[in-house]
Amino acid sequence: MNRRFMYGTLAAVTGIVSVISYTPFTSLASTTLTQRKNALVSARIMENFDVTLNEQPVSRALFAKMLVMASSYHTMVSAESNVSVFSDVLTTSEYASYIRIAAEQGWLSAYLGGLFKPDQSIKMAEAEKACLTLLGYSNTDFEGNLVSNRHAKATAIGLIENITRGINETLTYEDCVNLFYNLMKSNTYSNESATKADNTIYGKLFGFTLTDNDDLNLLDTLESNLKGPYLLKSGKSLSGIIPFSESSASCSLNGETSSVDEIEDAASSRDPVVVYYNSSTKSVYAYSSSGTDMGTITGTIDSIYYSSTNLMTPTSVTINGTEYEIANDDVAYAFSVYGSLETNDEVTIVWSLNSEGKQEITAVAN
Repeated sequence: MNRRFMYGTLAAVTGIVSVISYTPFTSLASTTLTQRKNALVSARIMENFDVTLNEQPVSRALFAKMLVMASSYHTMVSAESNVSVFSDVLTTSEYASYIRIAAEQGWLSAYLGGLFKPDQSIKMAEAEKACLTLLGYSNTDFEGNLVSNRHAKATAIGLIENITRGINETLTYEDCVNLFYNLMKSNTYSNESATKADNTIYGKLFGFTLTDNDDLNLLDTLESNLKGPYLLKSGKSLSGIIPFSESSASCSLNGETSSVDEIEDAASSRDPVVVYYNSSTKSVYAYSSSGTDMGTITGTIDSIYYSSTNLMTPTSVTINGTEYEIANDDVAYAFSVYGSLETNDEVTIVWSLNSEGKQEITAVAN
């Protein structure tokens, strides 16, 4: 059976183009706040929130929910009844179950008189105690001034990296993103003296892995719920691809912050835009022919080159007279004798600049 006919039929029926590679991201030398937030949202530790809330304080009630969703109890909350153990927390409150678990586990403490004060903003000292307890530390690990010694430990292990609040100051949404992101890449108490590895960090609970520089591997996380590639053609709307409203979408075009209008305007009759999206984070990643460090090209395959030592695996491809190196095994397979692409075929690729400044193909849609 003709494989190209199969691919074309699939695209016509489902609306999705043939997927050769799921890797629109190439590297993340350092993480941005948005990327850290998206990683936590993808893991369902935090709910997505508008950037206008970045500097707004987080309540103790909401922080209790974040703690539970960042714990082994995150899959058990639905089974909990909305029963409160505090007089100032209504049993009908959406946070009642989370507050109860956080209090019972000793992550958050009540105030004198048995009040939880759910609407009060969470303080740095409270947050440090809660996260250190999640890691496995207890009061016996901090002799003397508990608050001061916890703060010293949180600083030493990188738990409060990128947070500049004092121990009595309240945390914002941005602070909580950094705190829970740091929590995920911290060694647990039982692995405190071990070299950081995928199986020593707290984030292994959610399937997080580490990069070579001990940061979370956001490529794995961000791509875990990624859908695409889709081709957005001239005159078509992005709403025909993404399953969430355009107004709520967080967009990037060729690796830079963008908008729905800019993405739609970038699509032309000759050069469609390649689109990926993540429903949980409402993120849209688009690539067009105008990119400088990364982008797309639609054209005819002139030549496929192979290594002199391996005649089965292609090393580069010439499209419209420009040579592109091959970045990964999926792309190599697509252009190999076993794949679907041959010279004189028309193809749309996503390319990026590698460390040597050469263009390499990271994804293919046909």
